[in-house]
Amino acid sequence: MSIDPRLMERRKTVAEDNAKKSISRLLKFLVVVVLAGASAWLLFSPWLSVDHVDTTGIKASSANSILAESGVRAGAAMILIDPAKVESRLLDDPWIAKATVSRDWPDLVTVHVEERTPAAWVRAGEGWARRAVDGVALPSAAEPDDSLGRVDMPDVGEPETTTSPELLGALEFMAALDHDLHDGAVVTVQDGELWATVSGFEVRLGRADEMAEKALSLAALLEDGLEHGTTINLIAPTHPATTGSQTEDDGEEGVADSTGVGSNEETDDKNGSNDDS
Repeated sequence: MSIDPRLMERRKTVAEDNAKKSISRLLKFLVVVVLAGASAWLLFSPWLSVDHVDTTGIKASSANSILAESGVRAGAAMILIDPAKVESRLLDDPWIAKATVSRDWPDLVTVHVEERTPAAWVRAGEGWARRAVDGVALPSAAEPDDSLGRVDMPDVGEPETTTSPELLGALEFMAALDHDLHDGAVVTVQDGELWATVSGFEVRLGRADEMAEKALSLAALLEDGLEHGTTINLIAPTHPATTGSQTEDDGEEGVADSTGVGSNEETDDKNGSNDDS
């Protein structure tokens, strides 16, 4: 039995077409594999590896250790560094308030951190801790020293609730206060108002607002010189007032405003003398 030559030719053509398609698919697959391998080699090659880590703002924090643990170091593949994850790990350090990590291809990683600085020793809840102006507790000894002023508010609550307006206001005041005035300075809450003791003077701060302005106003008053025992009223920081203690000469209570004008009683006495004359 013989096969039609035309059928044989058709079968041969189909077989050749299938072979060509298989070879074409194989070649495409090999090209993809080669390109993928070349890309992987390039991404992990020295040309796309970290050559330098440029850091700024690092002083008290553990940022350098965190970067090393996160794989941000010389020789690491740039592609493996996730800036968002590294930033998140940096922000776990209480010293670090802000962190920015960026990859500058082909081989530079830039890291900038903004660290917190201690504003005062704070007793909130059961223990003392140095705190930044935003209320975050910073690593410190268990007992306060004389390097910073103190905010004594044991009734504010436990650490997770110590971001009360009174505490934040007191920290803002301490942060703005001249560091030379921190020695012995204490801020407390009395009858719902903030009070401070600074350089031996009692200072009525009032509500927890305009605290930086109150600190600046207080510094200006202290530079002018005040009689020992004077109480300073800074409820309105642009119009501070002072209440003097008894004087040694006449034993009378003297009241003066920030300009040093005498008390109303003294003014009335003088007016009365002029009228008699």
